[in-house]
Amino acid sequence: MQKLIFFISSLLVLAILSACGNEGNVDEDDFSSYPEENITLIVPWGAGGDTDIIARTVNKYLEEELDTTIVTQNIGGGGGVIGGQEGLTADPDGYTLINAHDSVGIANLMGTSDYDYFDFEPVSLLSTASEIIVTNADNDWDDMTDVIEQVESEPESISFGATLGSTSHIIPLGIMEDQNVEFNIVNYDGTAERTQAILGNHLDLGTTTVPAAKEYIESGDLKLLGIVTDERSDDLSEVPTLIEQGIDFSFGTNRGYFFPQDTPQEIVEIVSEALGNIAVNEDFQEEMENQGVDINYKNHEEYIEFLQEDLERFEELLINQGIID
Repeated sequence: MQKLIFFISSLLVLAILSACGNEGNVDEDDFSSYPEENITLIVPWGAGGDTDIIARTVNKYLEEELDTTIVTQNIGGGGGVIGGQEGLTADPDGYTLINAHDSVGIANLMGTSDYDYFDFEPVSLLSTASEIIVTNADNDWDDMTDVIEQVESEPESISFGATLGSTSHIIPLGIMEDQNVEFNIVNYDGTAERTQAILGNHLDLGTTTVPAAKEYIESGDLKLLGIVTDERSDDLSEVPTLIEQGIDFSFGTNRGYFFPQDTPQEIVEIVSEALGNIAVNEDFQEEMENQGVDINYKNHEEYIEFLQEDLERFEELLINQGIID
């Protein structure tokens, strides 16, 4: 009898220890109730920039899909690196999302960050925004042909604002490679700061997007010299592409979502599916169109493949321009 009592007691102790060991973990059966609290969205750029504006638009729809509140946390600085680092070290419990774009891969290639896309858990790509090259309306250049003519005869005579190690840095590099010219590339941390420098005529050229500069485009304070796309935009049909102006280069900023690494795959798939539902929402499509943003949804698996190709493309350009070995 004593042996039987000891055996039963041992089983009870093991059951209690097992239950304690699982405390705080999410069982597979519990994923149907996710999320059960607010989700923090880290935007690794300051408020008012294009990434921030697009993210807050998406938030409205993602809150409806997930039946929760999305709390935006802007963490600027370091060309997006500081905010990315914050997301990298967050708990992988499904309650911290990171909204990021190609700068994650570019910064790592250039050595300005020690992490890349795959140090996170990619969730989905959602949008691609057209980049527009702009200058102050008071300047004499009317298009990129005028710009190229000047820097051909006077190398580095035109300043081109960019966030070094980010997507905006790729654009002057791509133009320089194709045209064999030299800009004076000046560092500005984010689209909002760069746009303000152009408005104050402290900077000759820079890239911006419709979400970040819509009011200045409509007011005529900014002059649009070219759009960095394969074809003209329907919303900016009067703006010629770089390709039309003899510059064989196009580029778009691809914005997607990431979780910290080791976030449960079930949660990754839930959010990936929610973003897919947003992508086909007609109201969301209309808002993105008004902001000059293309919807470019890719699910979890497709996004991983896309990011791998992204890294290869940027690495080739940076090597060709002598930025990296």
